[in-house]
Amino acid sequence: MVYELMFSPNASEKKRLADKIDPESHVPTYITISPRKDGATAKTKCLNPQHNPLLKKRLFVSSTSILPMFRVRHGSFSRCRLPNSNSSTQTGCLEKAQRLVSLPFEILSSIIFYLDYISVQKLARSCKRMQTVCHDDSLWRKLLYADFQLPPLSKTAPSCTNLRLYQNHLRLGHRWLTGKVNTHFLQGHSDSIYCLEWIGQDMLVSGSKDKTLRVWDVSASRCVRTVAGEHQGSILCLMVNKERSLLLTGSSDATCVMWSLPDLVIVRTFRGHGDSVLSVCFVGGNRIVTASKDFSLRVWSQETGQELLQMAGHLNSVNAVEAIDEHRVVSVSGDATMRLWDVDTGECIRVMQGHDLGLACARYNGKHLYSGGLEGKIKVWDVETGECVNTLVGHAGMVRSLDCVDGRVVSGSYDRTVKVWDANTGVCLLSFQSGHSNWIYHVLSSGTRIVSSGQEKRIMVLDFGNGLTPLCPA
Repeated sequence: MVYELMFSPNASEKKRLADKIDPESHVPTYITISPRKDGATAKTKCLNPQHNPLLKKRLFVSSTSILPMFRVRHGSFSRCRLPNSNSSTQTGCLEKAQRLVSLPFEILSSIIFYLDYISVQKLARSCKRMQTVCHDDSLWRKLLYADFQLPPLSKTAPSCTNLRLYQNHLRLGHRWLTGKVNTHFLQGHSDSIYCLEWIGQDMLVSGSKDKTLRVWDVSASRCVRTVAGEHQGSILCLMVNKERSLLLTGSSDATCVMWSLPDLVIVRTFRGHGDSVLSVCFVGGNRIVTASKDFSLRVWSQETGQELLQMAGHLNSVNAVEAIDEHRVVSVSGDATMRLWDVDTGECIRVMQGHDLGLACARYNGKHLYSGGLEGKIKVWDVETGECVNTLVGHAGMVRSLDCVDGRVVSGSYDRTVKVWDANTGVCLLSFQSGHSNWIYHVLSSGTRIVSSGQEKRIMVLDFGNGLTPLCPA
């Protein structure tokens, strides 16, 4: 066999190559989901696997001018049999291969660091020395961070654990491009499910029109707790703080309730809005902001429950509020505008306009703000300038919910589809259809899953990480 070694580019080179893909010419991979009769599982089918150019894009460049092609026989290098090559060329190839193998371990490891995964595995089969270098656990520690920005496992972990971890995340990334998922449903609510939030790696909480909260163990597909009787109306929104020690719920009873986690004991109730609380968020370490159907936002003290100030200016329901940093939030409204607010003073810093119809959702990923609404388009904004920098087109109904994680944007729509977008290019990668038979109200993502809910009484779980062990916590 002849092995060709390729250099893998660094992150900036990968981004440069990925940016060459024309979003308008890209056809997303369509995945149809067919629920089974048991109501708890589903089968999936990829309708157009050939239409994903990202899978065909070679994100590495040839390096045969630097590293030689070589062949293996009985565990050592033999003469390369290159087509149309004379004996002097073959001899030169063999000499280069021998010089490469004779390099110090540290230098070989540094060279291999720049190879793509397939080339490293081919190189490992060339001779025993290369196998030792290519399977060195410290090499894969570095590659885990370089390629996936993941922390390595402990140095006391078994040999080659980081290699297995790298392989699993490579497979996971491929699944995010091809839509290969294990699909199941969580059932238990008696009415529409408006909101979802992670409270642990495998633990999910949901809020419903049936006025209850349910806690789910997603890995076991079971409800572990139901909380009822605390809200007098539908539970419309949820938010967990960064430490996952507190949960906020907003309701059509015009209240916001703060709960302690994981025991779900009420800490305090915030009262003051004149209509439904549609969205909530934590700001800094000691304040929360609520958005309401009464056209206003209110800032509250987390410790005392006291209302600190009101922020008014929208001409319709304030459907979502999103924290930008410790001092600013963005609100989106049915009046088709977004407003950037200073929560210290209550001042509106900027009004952002660009949507033609009312807005339903917003999500900030630390770099850009994403917004969606009635017109079915997702717009991408630079918060600092108020400029719309991109528009993502693909949904045929209102975009009701957005989430951002690991360079991807996930959207759920009234067109009953869940879509996955590349946050850097705006390309739609995946479109899941048929899993929901009615409007989607909420989507939530992690590194390994997408969960979604809507008018149906069940939650759909798309599990990209099924069977991949170990994986870094998502």
